[in-house]
Amino acid sequence: MKRNVPTIKDVAVIAGVSISTVSRVLNHADNVGEEIQRRVCTAVKETGYSVNPLASSLKSTKRNQIAIVVPTLRRNYYIDIIKGINQYFYERNIISVVLESGGVLEKEKEIISSLQNLWIDGIVLIPAAYRDNEGYRSYAASLSHLEKSGTKIPVVLLESSSINEALDLVRIDYETAFYEMTEHLLEIGRRKLAYFGNSPDAPLYKLVMKGIKRALEAYGLSTEEIMVKNDNYLILDGYHSAVSLLSENCRPDGIICVNDQVAVGVLSACEERGLEVPQEIALVSYEGLSFSAISTPPLTTMIVPRYKLGETAASLLYERIEGSEKKPQKTILNAHMVVRRSSMNSAKKDLQMRMLESENFAHGF
Repeated sequence: MKRNVPTIKDVAVIAGVSISTVSRVLNHADNVGEEIQRRVCTAVKETGYSVNPLASSLKSTKRNQIAIVVPTLRRNYYIDIIKGINQYFYERNIISVVLESGGVLEKEKEIISSLQNLWIDGIVLIPAAYRDNEGYRSYAASLSHLEKSGTKIPVVLLESSSINEALDLVRIDYETAFYEMTEHLLEIGRRKLAYFGNSPDAPLYKLVMKGIKRALEAYGLSTEEIMVKNDNYLILDGYHSAVSLLSENCRPDGIICVNDQVAVGVLSACEERGLEVPQEIALVSYEGLSFSAISTPPLTTMIVPRYKLGETAASLLYERIEGSEKKPQKTILNAHMVVRRSSMNSAKKDLQMRMLESENFAHGF
């Protein structure tokens, strides 16, 4: 015998409330008392009723679906950010779709244009690049005017500079993070520094360099003396940058890496050439991924609350989807440096504690 599929009416009957009240509870409305919420949730469990996001969305302009646009899925850094966004919207019966621009600005523009023509409620965007030209400024300005059939499609910028002041923005305090990383190397006596980072087109490049140069100036050093290798974010990029620089007979005694993956590549290049870390070259990196605690040697790194970054961006986007018209919010989160043996040979800590330190802070616990 075929079992009847439970309906919202069944839930309403058992809970002793109206269908509209059940709907408000399931959509996390603020104007429902705790007792009513408890009765509805109990009735949902009792009946086994589940919301069909597509069916419910057909009754309104909302489609209960948002998009996350990232430059690449090859960077481990983005995984916890995406988790933070996904979990926030999952709890609100909203589907998240992840799209990759490949770090190519033109592809990012095409993706945004396509999303505007689809039924999408909002977008979390990690921009691929920044260009100081009229064409890019026009594109950036258009992000605050996306709409479909008269319904606004809000965009929240994540891990970006303020390319459009009319948009909500969530990022790490990059200037302070890289200032502290540079200062640490200077404090331990390193003076010939190099930065292995990303392209000057990267949205946060100027903030990174501002922090590095501010630390150098505080120690009375010329900002022109720092050796810069602009490449990308992956392990092989760090390896090739190190091989290139170490073969130029101008070996640095301290290297600032744009992320942990680049730092691992640098460690490999140093090992090949018999260079000891940190005795000959000290390393600091950024991100605080779990493997940074178990590399050889463990990496001194800025641990980033990645899950919280995603969750905060999701919260801002949800408010906009729900109709919030408050002024654009700029939320700047802090990273936290953990000193390990890649910069100080005396920095010893139990392995389990190092792992917990990385994972807990990254997830915002």
